[in-house]
Formats: sequence, C-alpha cells, structure tokens
Amino acid sequence: MKTGKNSILKIFLAAIFFLMAAISSYAQTNRGTITPVESDDDAPQQPVMHYYDKHGNKLDTPVLYLAELDTVSKIRPSSPYPLFNGVTVGVNFADAIMTLIGQKHSSYDVSAMVSLHNWFFPIVELGVGWGNYTDNANDLYKVKAYPALYTKVGINYNFLYKSNPAYMAYVGARFGVSSHRWDKTDIKTTNDEGETITSPDELDRHCVSTYGEVLAGLKVKVAGPFSMGWNVRYRFGLHNSGGQTPWFVPGFGTGPLGFTFNAYLTFGEKKKKESLPDLLPPPTPTPDTQNPEDTPPSQAK
Repeated sequence: MKTGKNSILKIFLAAIFFLMAAISSYAQTNRGTITPVESDDDAPQQPVMHYYDKHGNKLDTPVLYLAELDTVSKIRPSSPYPLFNGVTVGVNFADAIMTLIGQKHSSYDVSAMVSLHNWFFPIVELGVGWGNYTDNANDLYKVKAYPALYTKVGINYNFLYKSNPAYMAYVGARFGVSSHRWDKTDIKTTNDEGETITSPDELDRHCVSTYGEVLAGLKVKVAGPFSMGWNVRYRFGLHNSGGQTPWFVPGFGTGPLGFTFNAYLTFGEKKKKESLPDLLPPPTPTPDTQNPEDTPPSQAK
C-alpha cells in the first residue's frame, strides 16, 4: 500500500513539473511579441489607404479615409438656416372682429420681425388704440379714450426652427409702453342717504403706462410669401404714472387676457442649408485596405 501511494505521488509531481515547463517554454517563445503600451484615447485617428470602393470596384486613384472624422463629444442643436433668414411684416386685425360683437375699445398695430436661424425672432409692434365706455348698468360715468400710439418690443422663440420657415409654433414675450389721454364725464356717486351726487368732470387726464405680455401662437403659410397667424396673450401692468388706474390702455386693453389675428408677408427668406452627405462606415480589415497587386478585385467584394 505504501509503495502504491509513493507511485501516485511521483506521477503527480511529474505532471506538475511538466505543466510548469510547458508554461515557461510558451512564455519564452512569445517574449517580445507582447509589448504593453500606453494608449491615448485623445489621439487623432490615422487615415487608411483605400484601393477599392465599398462595392469592390478598383479606384482610379487610391484615397485616404479617416475613420473618425468628428471628435466632438457632445452634439449641440443647430438650425439648418442662415443667421439672417428674412424679414416678416404683419398686420393685426383682431379688434376689427371684436368691435363687431360689441367691444368698446380697439387697438390696431403693424409688426416687423427678423428671422435669426429661423429660431429666434426679435420683433417690434407699433399701433394706435382708442375707446369709449358708458357704465349703462348704474349710469355712474362715461369714459372717452383718445387715439394714442403704443409700442411693443420683444422676441419669439420658434420650436419648429429645423422645419419649413413658413410654419411656426412659438412662445414669446413683449414689453409695451403708451402715453395716452382720456376724459371721464357724467360722474355720479351715491351718499349714505341714497342721494345721487354729480361730481365734476375729469377732463384731459394723462398717463404713461408700461406693461408686459407673455404669449403663445402659430403661423401658417397660405400662398407664396403670404401667411396667417394668431396668438393668445397674458398681459400684466407694470406701472402707471401718477398712481392712476385708467380704464383702457392702448395695446393692452382692459383686462389681462387678449389675442391677435395677423396677416404676414415675408421677404428675403433663404433656402435650407444642404445636408452633409452620408459618410461611409469605418474601414474593416478586408482586402479594401490592401494593395491591388496583392489582392484581386473579385476577392474585395
């Protein structure tokens, strides 16, 4: 039994020795073929010479192909349109419709906006507004707002900046100002005894009003350079000189909500930039990168 155990131990040690010798011989044979190097991920891709196209046809002149053409890590959104992409003029006629259904004040304006990359649209609006109001319910006063100019400046942001510029879906902001006058007449009040008292007329009242607007709207092409559009606006007063509270402010109206209908004409609009051609896939270790003398075209397919 002892002799048998010794034989097994000898065989086991011989096997270990043989395995270690084989590993050592393999390492010695491959010495110098494995050279650890420090890789540089930021190094530019080296070009590869191509003798055949992707269909296996021999090129008249070999070309260099750079597998990695763009090293930008983050792709930023961009518009396919040039910086200056035309001017659009418009006319707002919403109050022409509203006066037909009983609105007592009107504001009409024209606008001009510049297209920047079909993305941002700086805009100026210039108009005139007036109104008349009688408190018919209680017959307490009458207001006559004289025609006065107003100006608004702002910007629109177009969500469809990569699409056809004839169509817009946008949000925007405006800052408005108006210097206006009005008369308040037939002013009546009631005292504690229920008696009606007539107060003096307030004539030629003057105020400089500033206000802001936020809005959202659409613009669609009708034909050629002619388009139509509409938007909904939320308005908020900023300041009235003298601490006054006018019934009507040109361009603002009498309340916080408003809307516009516009007819537009666009001039100087440019075509969309041409898209870059599709790039060929990076080269693979095929006969395409070998010398045509070494590999026939039939094998490059």
